[in-house]
Amino acid sequence: MRRADDPSLLIAVPLFEASTYTAPWFFPGAHWQTILPNVTRRRIRVEYRRERFELPDSDFMDLDWLESNPVHNEARCCIILHGLEGDSHAPYVKSMARSFQRSGYAVGALNLRGCSGKPNRLKRFYHSGDTEGLSFVLDQVSMRYERIFLAGFSLGGNVLLKYLGEDSARVPKSVRSAAAFSVPCDLAGAADCLAESRNAFYMKRFIKLLGEKLREKEKTYQEYEYEEGYSEMKSFHEFDNVYTARLNGFRDAIDYWSQSSCKQYLNRLDRPALLVNARNDPFLSDSCFPREIAQSSSLFHLEIPASGGHCGFPGRKVPEGYWHERRALSFFSAQGNR
Repeated sequence: MRRADDPSLLIAVPLFEASTYTAPWFFPGAHWQTILPNVTRRRIRVEYRRERFELPDSDFMDLDWLESNPVHNEARCCIILHGLEGDSHAPYVKSMARSFQRSGYAVGALNLRGCSGKPNRLKRFYHSGDTEGLSFVLDQVSMRYERIFLAGFSLGGNVLLKYLGEDSARVPKSVRSAAAFSVPCDLAGAADCLAESRNAFYMKRFIKLLGEKLREKEKTYQEYEYEEGYSEMKSFHEFDNVYTARLNGFRDAIDYWSQSSCKQYLNRLDRPALLVNARNDPFLSDSCFPREIAQSSSLFHLEIPASGGHCGFPGRKVPEGYWHERRALSFFSAQGNR
């Protein structure tokens, strides 16, 4: 008999607002559900093998591999994308990588530009709409694996969903389906949400980490200089206007968000994709729950648990992984991709 939280119960539902996921009583509220899981999962250990991809624009991206057990089917792999200021060693990435490895997948945890512990070479750095590097890496990986699955968190989820929808003709046929969690698919709405006083803690931390990355890059590449003043900024409206937009060829933050949000591409998907956004996610605005698109699409699946926080989804761990990891595995299997 299946447990009530068995994610395989939802395999064919395009829009599911009564999710099987429920946060434990001892993780009360969105902030606890967001913060504590990343503390409790830090002790997860994985041994990666790093592969560097030299990009056509003279930059590079590092992919950290966690190969599956040799007795398993190496014809399939899962590529995982981290969130803002994360990397392959983020607790939520390591946890998912281990769960997929145990289920017989080779796993590649992709570090976005400048996130692998080494500053990237170009003056610009990664952002929510940068699909060029992902596209290049997947073109290479597709020559090795018959079946590729994509999993992304937050910013990384936006990148992979945008990649799948903006130009489906360039996506290798071996890329079968995708699962994304806690995705700010409307970047302007999410920026407004994070600017609220209740989220000041997160915003302060993000600005600090991004600013440190700018300073580190100046030390590594003396020809690069960035404007001062990031430490006084309190929102992505300010930071993206001064840094992200200008460095990446956008007019301003509004233009950057408009062009980079994956929401506008979801109705153009040509392969199955699952988006799981918790209703209580403190980072997401109402516009980040694209119900109408899910209702009209046979390929885009949207699940909205009442709880879970941002990239949290705390709960009981079983051998197959935490709930959201099992949800991704069951979704991929449901598409006939065993």
